[in-house]
Amino acid sequence: MVNMHSRLSNAEVLPNELEIVKWVLHTNIHAYHIEYFLQRLQVGSEDPDRPHDIVHKGSKFDWDAVKGFALQFRTEGRKLYRPQIMASREYHRQQYHHRQWNKFNSSATEDAMKLGAVDAVCSLLELREYQGGVHTYAQIEAIANKDPIPKKEWMKYAVSEMKKIRQPNLAEITAFSKIPREGITSQTYDTVISRAHETLRQLEMDHGYNFYKNSERYIRKVLK
Repeated sequence: MVNMHSRLSNAEVLPNELEIVKWVLHTNIHAYHIEYFLQRLQVGSEDPDRPHDIVHKGSKFDWDAVKGFALQFRTEGRKLYRPQIMASREYHRQQYHHRQWNKFNSSATEDAMKLGAVDAVCSLLELREYQGGVHTYAQIEAIANKDPIPKKEWMKYAVSEMKKIRQPNLAEITAFSKIPREGITSQTYDTVISRAHETLRQLEMDHGYNFYKNSERYIRKVLK
């Protein structure tokens, strides 16, 4: 049974175990997905926050990120809890790749712009309902054509190079144990898996959640 941890605390609605586990798996899928392409394209060497999104300050596994982002997995969560979700997004955007890509940065390097473009393309290839679901590369090219210069050219670069590479089957990743070792270094794989479990253990200690003794079928499946 999911512990309904969605109580009010200082006017905040908190996510429950099921929502948090969905968020952690979603984040791990994206971390694997982008690292798969970054490592093949040899992009992102200047980014100190790798594996992508899950380490260092501003990580999507920090409580300030989790407590908002996870609410999007609640029914109509993106509409009902938009301020909290946006606060978590702002917290996460202190990471290097967002500081280089999301706002005009005249000092951004070629590597930083390629990284930002690969990140953007990966997100559009993934099942994200708020972005309209899974996109094809042709659809992403059409979206890129609406981007301002120079982002448009970097997006086109990413699409052109990424579609030459064998695509990972993200739909098969339904549990931490299903994250492939193929295509990423052993160190990256170990960090992706360990950070997920570290995060859930820390949330149990700090915020009273119950993940590892939870009887909810979905949670047990993801954690196996």
